[in-house]
Amino acid sequence: MKIRYLLATGLLALALGGCATTGDMADNSEAPTHQKVVSTRPSRAEIQARVVQELEQLGEKELAQSEMQALGPDGKPTYDIPITINKDVEFFIDYFQTKIPKRFNMWLGRSTRYEPMMRAILREYGLPEDLVYVALIESGFSCQAYSKAAAVGPWQFIKASATRFGLKVDYYVDERQDPIKSTHAAAKYLRELYNEFGSWYLAAAAYNAGENKIRRALSRYQASDYWTISHRQRDYLATETKEYVPKMIAAALIAKEPAKYGFTEVPYEPPLAFDEVRVDPGVSLSVAAKAAGLSTSDLAALNTELKHGATPPAGGMYTLRVPKGSAASFTQAYAQLTPAERTHHFAPAMVVTQKGDTLAELAKAHNLTLRQVAALNPRLSTKNRLKAGQRVYLSPSRAVHEPVRLAGASHAAPSHAGAQAGTRRITHTVQKGDTIWHIAQTYNLDYRDISRWNGSKAGKLGAGQKLVLYVPQAKAEARVETKTASRGAMAEQRELTYKVQKGDNLWEISRRFKVSPASLKRWNNLSDGTLNVGDRLVVRRDSNS
Repeated sequence: MKIRYLLATGLLALALGGCATTGDMADNSEAPTHQKVVSTRPSRAEIQARVVQELEQLGEKELAQSEMQALGPDGKPTYDIPITINKDVEFFIDYFQTKIPKRFNMWLGRSTRYEPMMRAILREYGLPEDLVYVALIESGFSCQAYSKAAAVGPWQFIKASATRFGLKVDYYVDERQDPIKSTHAAAKYLRELYNEFGSWYLAAAAYNAGENKIRRALSRYQASDYWTISHRQRDYLATETKEYVPKMIAAALIAKEPAKYGFTEVPYEPPLAFDEVRVDPGVSLSVAAKAAGLSTSDLAALNTELKHGATPPAGGMYTLRVPKGSAASFTQAYAQLTPAERTHHFAPAMVVTQKGDTLAELAKAHNLTLRQVAALNPRLSTKNRLKAGQRVYLSPSRAVHEPVRLAGASHAAPSHAGAQAGTRRITHTVQKGDTIWHIAQTYNLDYRDISRWNGSKAGKLGAGQKLVLYVPQAKAEARVETKTASRGAMAEQRELTYKVQKGDNLWEISRRFKVSPASLKRWNNLSDGTLNVGDRLVVRRDSNS
């Protein structure tokens, strides 16, 4: 590193001798080829490009450009990712400043809670620390962020990717919502992407669209850089991916100098700090909070991976986070509790079956494995359909609870039972072609819950119809969707982007959205219909388009 820095410094000093710069062009080896500097002498960008070329011959790529950033004027921020300034980046600077300033200000305030920890983890993996701004544009540093594609947490992992990089996601725990564990997973993924593409811009684009999509884009356009494949006249990549890197750069520029861009009153939060203690399985957070001397919500904010207000009921002792400096007092208070006082009763404890239900369907609907449900219901068949009116236990606690009925009949009266704390009541306006299943998938809900909440209204849907939904409050913190704010807003209103999940195929997706497989292939330039997990498919609502 030191040798490369000295070489860069020496080359730049020689190159700059007697030369004056005439442009304020971005110092970036990946700058679009259409950007030009009119000058009779070499600009700073041209001089640095020569230095970068020399360093690339030594086996470096964008890392060379990262080190060039340290040569900026005193008092100016430095970057360890490439920074390009172009119209797309300027568009998102303006967007954050004028369209969502309050929201972006909130994100900046939250950044200081997680950024020091995230930077340390990125550094541990040998990655540029400024990749932390991926989390800024993905979620606004919210652990509870939830997207329509069922991506969760500060780094917005879908379940398949989370499992791939070692995160646990089950009925009781979702480690995508843990800021530390999810950052380790994101670092592993970003490192893998950079090792393949050799470019931080391409790595970021692949983080958004999936590596298979970027591979095919590079091959399709015979390109080697992000700006070529993301040009607005090329339609293979989704708009979201084309805008992803400009958003990341714009976010980095503002976050480094917020006052320069008008963010002068940012409510910065203190860095995340905690002690760790060991507690029994199935311990209620409300009970643990009393032992820790704080509110349940404050303790939950330190343990964001816990989904049901308690530690998992199986799997042995659990590591719980408590406020910094409180481990000793917590341990003393916790030791005074009886086992019965510590135990949390998970709800719902059971459901009453409808005709045709199976244990497998119930397990899937409640994010459990068939083995877990079968163990709690040893007398029920795991293969055959169940009779109506049977009780199926869904939690290790067999305490008596009011049964939650899974309403399947369209004539059932609306029931708002089960709208638990931490959910938010919203109204969904039915669009042409919507189905209960599609709406449930969009909001990551159980379609039977939607039927239960809306009764006969959910029987036959029509465009313009209003449905009541209870979604996690965290969706208010979902990542910003800026597609309709872009220059292609009118086109985006007629289409959506679907992220391919494990087990998907072209026929099933076409059935889901009521379009033809041929249309899907035409819209996405698919020659053979082969799909890979993580691919983004454009789906047009107007089947004639």
